[in-house]
Amino acid sequence: MTQVPNTPRGNWFRSFWRHKWLRFVAVLGLIVLVTAPFGIAWVVRRFTHSITDDAFVETHIVNLSPQKVAGNLVRYLVQEHDVVKAGQLLVEIDPVPYREQVALQQAKLEVARAQLTVAETALDVLRAQVPKEIEVATKALAAARAEQSRDEENLKFITEDVNHAIKEAESVVVAAKATFDLAAEEYKRFTALYKGAAATQQKAQEATKAYTASQADVKVAEAKLNRALAGQQKVAAAHRMVEAATHQAEKANQALKLARTRELQITEAKRQRDVKKQQVAEISRALQVAQTDLDYTRILAPFNGVVVKLYHHLGDYVAAGTPILSMYNPELTYVTAHLEETKLQGVAAGNKVRLDVDAFSEPFWGRVVWINKATGANFALVPRNVSSGEFTKVVQRIPVRILIEKDERWPELLPGLSVTVTIAHGPGDPKWAREAADAMRALEASVKAPGE
Repeated sequence: MTQVPNTPRGNWFRSFWRHKWLRFVAVLGLIVLVTAPFGIAWVVRRFTHSITDDAFVETHIVNLSPQKVAGNLVRYLVQEHDVVKAGQLLVEIDPVPYREQVALQQAKLEVARAQLTVAETALDVLRAQVPKEIEVATKALAAARAEQSRDEENLKFITEDVNHAIKEAESVVVAAKATFDLAAEEYKRFTALYKGAAATQQKAQEATKAYTASQADVKVAEAKLNRALAGQQKVAAAHRMVEAATHQAEKANQALKLARTRELQITEAKRQRDVKKQQVAEISRALQVAQTDLDYTRILAPFNGVVVKLYHHLGDYVAAGTPILSMYNPELTYVTAHLEETKLQGVAAGNKVRLDVDAFSEPFWGRVVWINKATGANFALVPRNVSSGEFTKVVQRIPVRILIEKDERWPELLPGLSVTVTIAHGPGDPKWAREAADAMRALEASVKAPGE
């Protein structure tokens, strides 16, 4: 033990050290002198920063599951902690039933397309034939009606001609008979006079000649009348021709009507074609659905990321919507701090943040991106009910998102790590915060499972 020298100064020191309270004051003063810089720094830090240890490293964990399909897992192409690229095949579900559905729909589609081709061909044939048939029938009707008109005109002409000839012949017969009757009277009278020598032979001969001539004229007139009456057969024949032409015109009209009814066949063929088109479209859609289901048996990575969890083994039956694996994008890693409402004063978007991650000896640094507009209690599964009067005040916490500044330790920063957050007070940087938030939202928008 060091001896205090026996001097006036030494005697004073021994006298001073004998009093306990003086010793206590001395030691306390020494402690204050040593710790004052650290204490002042701690107090200043507490008043100029908001500090909380209710903070964690977070990211967006995406659970990949089969969509609309179910089956046994036949292939796992990744393991936990594997780094994968967007579009990389991760898992495959037994594709055989879905491949058979695709083949079945393809066969149905080929048949439907063949039927559609037949329907379109039939429609094209009808479109080509029917207008020509209608044109031919129209022309035939016009020709038949023209022939009917000609025959009717011919009948009218023949009828008038025959009637005129008959009347003329009858008039001639009447005149010839009148002349014959007169000649017969003259013949009888002069023959009797000649026999009684009352008339000359010449007169008798002339009377005989006139009688014979008038008798011949009667026969000629009657023959002409008979010929004129025979003309009635021409009228009858013309009537028959008119009837035949009328029948032919009616037949041609019916043929035209029948040809025009074939236009209904075109309409029906169009309907058949449209039905076949619809069938082709429906089967094509069914094929697309079957192909989509087949594609869903191959689960691809929706983005560049890390596989963190496998939930099943090969051979397991997986229903649609059941998670198979989880992955996340390391680029979308941030810290969420649940800051007490009493520590919000001075905290603003853009403020500098110290991040003491328990797993690292040196701190990370970051900046506040945004402060949530509601406390975490608003999203609790069982909200507090203070209407009963049993109320205990609890300091509420507000989620604050913090963007981490990258350094060489970034790949080692894992989601879920505990963090102590120290946010420097200040006015913040709203412009930087808006840009950072927009960039983060764009990154979040790209981190989606297929079909979202």
